Amino acid sequence: MRNRIHSFIWGGLVALVLIIIGIATSVIKSNYTNLAFWGVLSVLSFSLISCLILKNNFVGEMMVTIFSWGFIQLPGLIFTLDLDGLIWLLTVKLLFWILGFILALLCGILAIALGLIVSVFIYPFALYNNIKNGDTKKTSL
Repeated sequence: MRNRIHSFIWGGLVALVLIIIGIATSVIKSNYTNLAFWGVLSVLSFSLISCLILKNNFVGEMMVTIFSWGFIQLPGLIFTLDLDGLIWLLTVKLLFWILGFILALLCGILAIALGLIVSVFIYPFALYNNIKNGDTKKTSL
């Protein structure tokens, strides 16, 4: 019961903020073609936030697994202790750091995108399981 109320409140607040942002940007630009996008995004975000709060589905675990794909172990470097070797070490380490950051960012975006899409289909079942079983039971859905 408690998680269900929190899912309604927090999911509704996020959806409301997205709708307000969509209306504000449409009014400022006098272009109302993006309102459908903001409406769909608000519904998707409501279902994602609600699924994450209800904790009786696999959406959160799926997102964490996909996001963890972006954190990889890059190879160690062998370098010489002269000036050229140290410069090479710093530039390659900086390149690996940038590549790792970009990979983690892309995997995070993929996790959020898939979470938004999947949560729309999972949310009715998660809500039904929460109403039927309460907050304590973890289901296989």
